[in-house]
Amino acid sequence: MELVGRARELAGAREQLAGGRPLVVTGEPGMGKSAFLGVLARQLAEERGLPVFRVRAADFGLRSDVTLLRLLGACGEAGARALAEVVGQAPAAVPDTVVHICRQLFLAHPAVVVVDGVPTDSAANDLLADLVSAFSRTLSVLLMGSTDARPPQGAPVALCHLRPLDRTDSAALVGEAAGHSALTAVGESLDGLVEATRGLPLLARIVGAQVAVAVGSGRPPTPVRLPAPAWMAEEAWKLLEALSALDTEEFPAELLDTLAQGPGAVHELCRYELLHPAGEGVLRLPPVIRSLVDRNWSDAELRDRSADAERALAAAAEANPAAYDGHPAAVVDLVGRPAVPDVFTDTLAHQLARHGRLAEVLVLRQFLWARTGRVTPDVHLAVAARESGQPERAVALLAGRPADDDSVLEQAVTAHRMGRLHDAEAHLSALPSGRGADPWALLTRAAVLCDRGDLRPVGPLLRRAVEAHQVRGDRRGEAWTVFQYGRLCLLRGEVEDAEKLLHSAREEFHTRGESRGVAWAATELGRLSLQSGTADIEGLYDARLLHEADDDPRGAAWAHLWWILAMTDAPSFLWEHEFPAVTNRFREVGDRLGQAWALHHHALTLGRTSNTADGRSEADPLFDEALRLFEVTDCAHGTAWTLLERALHDPVRRFPHHRWSGDIRHWFGLVGDDAGEAWVELAESATGSEPSHELAGRYPADLLDAVEWAPDGNLRIPRAARYTQPEPRADAHDPEASRSRVRVTLLDGTPTRIALEIVSGARHPWSTDPRPALTARAVPLTLAEVEPLHAISTEGAEFRFVPRLPGRHRIRFTITDQATGTVLQQVETEIDVWTIGPAPRTAVPEEARRATAAEPVWRA
Repeated sequence: MELVGRARELAGAREQLAGGRPLVVTGEPGMGKSAFLGVLARQLAEERGLPVFRVRAADFGLRSDVTLLRLLGACGEAGARALAEVVGQAPAAVPDTVVHICRQLFLAHPAVVVVDGVPTDSAANDLLADLVSAFSRTLSVLLMGSTDARPPQGAPVALCHLRPLDRTDSAALVGEAAGHSALTAVGESLDGLVEATRGLPLLARIVGAQVAVAVGSGRPPTPVRLPAPAWMAEEAWKLLEALSALDTEEFPAELLDTLAQGPGAVHELCRYELLHPAGEGVLRLPPVIRSLVDRNWSDAELRDRSADAERALAAAAEANPAAYDGHPAAVVDLVGRPAVPDVFTDTLAHQLARHGRLAEVLVLRQFLWARTGRVTPDVHLAVAARESGQPERAVALLAGRPADDDSVLEQAVTAHRMGRLHDAEAHLSALPSGRGADPWALLTRAAVLCDRGDLRPVGPLLRRAVEAHQVRGDRRGEAWTVFQYGRLCLLRGEVEDAEKLLHSAREEFHTRGESRGVAWAATELGRLSLQSGTADIEGLYDARLLHEADDDPRGAAWAHLWWILAMTDAPSFLWEHEFPAVTNRFREVGDRLGQAWALHHHALTLGRTSNTADGRSEADPLFDEALRLFEVTDCAHGTAWTLLERALHDPVRRFPHHRWSGDIRHWFGLVGDDAGEAWVELAESATGSEPSHELAGRYPADLLDAVEWAPDGNLRIPRAARYTQPEPRADAHDPEASRSRVRVTLLDGTPTRIALEIVSGARHPWSTDPRPALTARAVPLTLAEVEPLHAISTEGAEFRFVPRLPGRHRIRFTITDQATGTVLQQVETEIDVWTIGPAPRTAVPEEARRATAAEPVWRA
């Protein structure tokens, strides 16, 4: 974006900033300060390689703490960690604390920061002083915008004042907004239009938009007028009046659609340049527009209109919470106002907390305290801290509260998120029987059991949870229960069911604007792809970005881990750097279970890729630390698999010495994991043994094909085996399902032809994988000829049969592996020949028409 007529001011501002002082850009409303600050910030960020963070100063009261809290909230994970220091402090102590932590943050993480809308009254000095103090002695750049803020005498602040544009630049802006063709139609009226802009860039764009609409409608341009009902549809004017009665400048676009009961009014206001984009999904009503609309209202009328607008905005927010999820400031600013009921505050606090909007929960608390003397319950702050990746703060807050049911349930959820599965179970057991049947408590218990690896009670818990959510009409809770059902199917190895459920949950999350649910569903679908053998690398990377965009560092860590596992076997992939990085991410968010699995897979990868004993020994401490964390978290599934891999990895403990087998079986048995015990049985068997019928009845053939016996005698179990605890399939005990047989068929027509084909059972590897090249050799055992004597095929073969005498003839077919020469199967069949002639009549006994082999080609 280029600024018309501002080259001199931009150069002057950059010169002022060279001294390292903060810059205040001033100018009357409509002068283009926000656009000027945006261009300047972008230029500086590109030159210095710094990120840009933008925030509006609070429009009223408590300007310093609210503005700085929102600035920290805009700074991602680093800001969330800094905000955690404010959690638990009394509201009166927040202003001083937030200045200190801002200074620490921007000292460690330099950035270009834009604070727009700095007020002009006496409170501006306090805000300016706090902002200057927060950025002193840092390498960050602070840019501020204000109508007429005057820093205190001697304050280390540079000033840049924007003046009205000259006629030439104003005409250029009018033409840019109107378009060349529309401007041509204006003709001699252009001078009058330029005069109406008063040199204000905003009015120039409004004038240009009015001209464009008029000419586009086939009407001649009329003299420019200020915003009035005659300009637009009634719905658009009503929306403009309602927004002008509020003292908030920025609004989520979707919330305005809800408020106007449709997007038409919002679109029309944007078309006339009365609403301006102020970031993704955010629209801004410039103060100059508000002043033009409400200029004829009396003080009493303004108060009444403001109260009506506040109630309408609160009602729209309650009707569509997803509309303000990403940009809640406009809704939070309503808290504590006389026209807004207290129940709205409680609902809003709950909504913000469960989406991890820690900064806005703290702002809400400050507003409520200043306006009513009340504070929000600490449980909301605890939930917000937990959901923003600060579970230790949540634990401290919840521990200091009375042990009511809400606190106990949130303690259980927090313990689960930290991987403390035993503690989570203890908190859930402490709930009274009535609250224990709460659907969210049931859902939490199911999630704990899934992470522990004990899937047996999960299905009934989820059925009760979904029924309870349906009775309450809680579509959000129902969606999360469906998501957990998908996870359960994934862990059971039921790939198709898991995919359907996770897609269904993702669609419902998307419909309800539950961005965190969308990210988690994408993560589990990516994890599912690891089991199918075709890892969705791009999908997992995108899931990680979704978590980061939603300020969910724990979810981002899990998506990161699954992405690493999808990439581990890729050439030149630096897993040596990625595994420590993701382990540290789990450590930062306090998730011990994620940390344990990251260490487990790091050790597994290190042990399998190293070619030296010293290299493999580096995996030992990683296995040991993973084992310690699994035992601390009470994850029997992880403990069992880590013990098993540790035993396979260590020559001293290696099977078949059975040094650890009893202990490993014990851990698998604790969660009823029969599949895990079957892997122990294979590890105990002789080197080179094939997977058992028990494993073949649970796992897909392609996974079992990946089982290897290393040259050193070490069993290498595919990584994907530990992702699931599959139940036996319906055909698990059908021996035919694991076999391949030869079928011989006498074909119709002349000459007499015999077709030979290989028929594989559903669980035989050849039912899904390409078959090797096979040689089928035919040997007549009676007076007859068979051509060709042998055939090479992966699918089957066809032979021509020529008998020399009537009677019963026998033919033997031998099937061998072309590559190794191994005889896989021999089949004999009988054919009755009634006459000899040009076209001999033949018959095949019924039993000879079927495959007659006694031994299979391959048995699983």
